[in-house]
Amino acid sequence: MGSCVFCEIINKREDAFIIFETEYVCCFFDKYPINKGHVLVVPKKHAPEFTDVDPKSLSQVILVAQKVAKALETLLKTDGITMMQNNGIFKDVDHYHMHVIPRFVNDGFSWVEPEVKVSREEFTLLRDRLKKAMHL
Repeated sequence: MGSCVFCEIINKREDAFIIFETEYVCCFFDKYPINKGHVLVVPKKHAPEFTDVDPKSLSQVILVAQKVAKALETLLKTDGITMMQNNGIFKDVDHYHMHVIPRFVNDGFSWVEPEVKVSREEFTLLRDRLKKAMHL
C-alpha cells in the first residue's frame, strides 16, 4: 500500500481538524468542503472500498456519522444533512469514508438524477439475479 492521506491524519502525521475519534473511527473536517461543517467519518483501519470495511468499523462509521449529523443540525441550524460515500473510480481518496454534509436552502450543491427507465421485466430479472448474488 502506498501513502494514504487519511492513514496519515489518523496517525497524526498529517494535519487535519480532527473533531472526534474513537478506537474505530476518526472524524475531521473535509479540506475541500461542500459547506462549512462538512465532516468525514473515516474508519481507522485502512480499507479502500465500502465492501472492504470490517463489520465493527462499518457499524461505528454509521453510528458516529449519526452523532455528527445531530450535532451539526443543532449547531448550524441546517435545513438538512446529506450523507454520502463513493466507491471505485468515483472516490477521491483510496480509503473508505462517509461524508456528513450540512445543507442549507440554495447552498448550490445539487444531485443530478438522469431519467432512467426500467421495465417491470428488467426489475424482476435484476431482483432475481441480485437475490441469488446475495445468497438470499
